[in-house]
Amino acid sequence: MEILRDISMLWAMVHTLILFLFLFESRYPKKKTLSLTLLTMIPLIAINLALFVILGFEKYGPLMLVTLSIPSLIIFWILAKNRDGRFFFTFCMVDTIILELVYITNILNHYLTPDTYLLMFTVRIVLCPVIAVFAWKKLRNVYISLQKQIPQGWGKFAIIGFLFYVAITLLMTYPNNIVNRPEHLPTLCILFVLMPVIYYDTISVLSRQRDNYEKEEQEKLLKLQVSNILSRIEELGEANEAFRKERHDFRHKLKAIASLVETKQYDELMLLISEYEDNIVKTHSERYAKSAVIDAVLSVYINKAKSAGINLSLGFSFPDEFEANESELATALANAIENAINACERLPKEKRSIEIKVISKPQFVVMVRNSFSGNVEFDSKGIPVNQAEGHGIGSRSIASFCEKSGGFYEFKAEDNVFTLFMHLK
Repeated sequence: MEILRDISMLWAMVHTLILFLFLFESRYPKKKTLSLTLLTMIPLIAINLALFVILGFEKYGPLMLVTLSIPSLIIFWILAKNRDGRFFFTFCMVDTIILELVYITNILNHYLTPDTYLLMFTVRIVLCPVIAVFAWKKLRNVYISLQKQIPQGWGKFAIIGFLFYVAITLLMTYPNNIVNRPEHLPTLCILFVLMPVIYYDTISVLSRQRDNYEKEEQEKLLKLQVSNILSRIEELGEANEAFRKERHDFRHKLKAIASLVETKQYDELMLLISEYEDNIVKTHSERYAKSAVIDAVLSVYINKAKSAGINLSLGFSFPDEFEANESELATALANAIENAINACERLPKEKRSIEIKVISKPQFVVMVRNSFSGNVEFDSKGIPVNQAEGHGIGSRSIASFCEKSGGFYEFKAEDNVFTLFMHLK
């Protein structure tokens, strides 16, 4: 029956590898990552399985750190994209989760089925894939997203994971197997309960930190919108006052023009007309949309783009009515144009360009297209991810707005041109 023990140990080792591949980011493409992983990890697992069979659990257990954990850490460190606290935390978390399952099944098997390894085999065969499927379907997207959005602060959590690994391994195996020291079982059980609770709480804290930061950014943007609207109202007020003054003086100007025509002073007439034309141009204020909040946002960010020396191509045809909330649409536009401006400002002035188009028929579509340099990464939902601290929130906000409004979004990055489409109702 020892074959059941050996198979279940191999099963646990393989699922440790699978679980880690689900939760870490490689610096290489998927196929190359998988090839390098299999090339290095299959021999390592084979060696450790042989040591386990030859030495038995009591002698092999204390050696796992040196013969399996450290070599696999080095291998994945070479493959890892993020060689910092994020990597170490992920490695420690995966190792301790599977290790805890291995230790618990060892203890249960000893007390419940001491003459066979059937319980150990059955529990590991069932639970290892369950843990892997849960990680893939429920945890992976959230966890990868957190690593990208919050790159700092993982080191202290990695230390906690490493201490858990050392603590449960020592308590389980030193100076001999825990089953020979039943008085220490309550302490080990407390660690078994505490470890997943700490991991869950750590990920929850990081998620709340991300959510709070996003809320703060949205509040800042809303305040900026209010400021934009007030500035726009002031600008329109000044233009209206200038136009009122021009209208008041228009009768006198007509008399002056008539007098110059009558006396045939054509040169003076052309100068006077040119002066009047300049004054009329000064009263003009570009309107981009009927909605005050959308017009204000467009005005402010278009002026900002012009000030940055960005070549603009604009075209606006907003529908008379649309289902989306005006303030939320204005926020999405602000995020989109601001992201485009930020990308353009990293380029030489001659390469800076932004195209903004809004059409209402046959469908309400917003397109923001800009030049950029570098690479753009996308998460599993097709949302671009910026690893620079304080960035990337705008794109998620745009995606959230489109989904909430019953529409959909599309981000593209091809040939140094980034394009956002918002299809709305």
